[in-house]
Amino acid sequence: MSEPCHSSFFEKAISVVPINSNTYSAQLDPAWCIGKESIICLSTVPHGGYTTSILYRTVAAYFAHKNSTKKRWSRTPEPIGLQISFLRRTFAGPAILTVQDVKLGQRVSTIHVSLSQKRENSNATKGLGDADELEVKVVAYITVSPPDMEEGPVVKGTWNLSPPWPHGSLPGGLVDFKKLTENNRDGDWVRSRRPPPVLTAAKHLEIYSPSSTLLPRTLEEQTKEVVDQWARFTPNGKPAKWSNEAVMYVADMFPEALGRMGAMETSRLLAIEGEGNAKGTAQAEKGPFWYPSVTMNIDLKNRIPPQGVEWLHSRVVTRMIRGGRADLDVVILDENRELVATSSQVALVVDASRNTKGRQDPGKL
Repeated sequence: MSEPCHSSFFEKAISVVPINSNTYSAQLDPAWCIGKESIICLSTVPHGGYTTSILYRTVAAYFAHKNSTKKRWSRTPEPIGLQISFLRRTFAGPAILTVQDVKLGQRVSTIHVSLSQKRENSNATKGLGDADELEVKVVAYITVSPPDMEEGPVVKGTWNLSPPWPHGSLPGGLVDFKKLTENNRDGDWVRSRRPPPVLTAAKHLEIYSPSSTLLPRTLEEQTKEVVDQWARFTPNGKPAKWSNEAVMYVADMFPEALGRMGAMETSRLLAIEGEGNAKGTAQAEKGPFWYPSVTMNIDLKNRIPPQGVEWLHSRVVTRMIRGGRADLDVVILDENRELVATSSQVALVVDASRNTKGRQDPGKL
């Protein structure tokens, strides 16, 4: 059996095992957590995009089983939209995924998926089979459709990226990806700084950014920029291809955009501090920050072919941060500038140290 385009390493990390027709088990892999032990609050928290990949895989497994037993559809339905709420922090280790039918149709169906793990402070000697020890961490409404229902001509509007994306060296501003890979530079694009070793989840991709975003900038310049990136999938440091499951991961992986959010929150806190000085109040804390997702909606516009694709482009925009709550709009395109997916998120910008307080390891399960 050939290796999947997104690598056997990622395949193992997102695999789900059926318990019965509506219940599945998964093992959230520590290699896909946000940080290592030196970042206490992030050391056992799986990356949100990676967790979403497991939700995608659960849906694929569920409908493949349902269609094989009931032959309801000519081709097995696949996800076209996900609406996710991250209720509580997940952690590396076993998880239970439960699927409920909401509406089954010939063209469009919707299901509800919940990801549950042991409660924090729960009895470490009890297993996942004890329902009283479980709590729901993530919930999602996921809409699916058979691929043959979406075949045929595609009608495009006049939409395009604005401002236009930075240019590569090829005619029309296209990027020479061979040159980008070999030289770490092509046109306006350069290899981004590698993430520090403590940031585990970010090491599974290579990011290339406009050269202007890697230059020293003022706080004001950082808050006003639009973030663009080209990314290659490199699970465990080895080149692979983007798959439909892996798109879930990149929809939530954009280090430069998080840096911009940090700059925006710093500006907000400095403004509070300025007002506070006038009133004689205490200074505001200003990072380092953590950016937990609260909700994420993903609209899949174009399926990745079975052989995968090597490069994906992301445009990430944050319009406003209010009270530490930020919006994130993400547009994902392939090498041919075809729209692959859009995503919108609500995320919090919080002092990272607050997550070290009062949290206990749920124990080995």
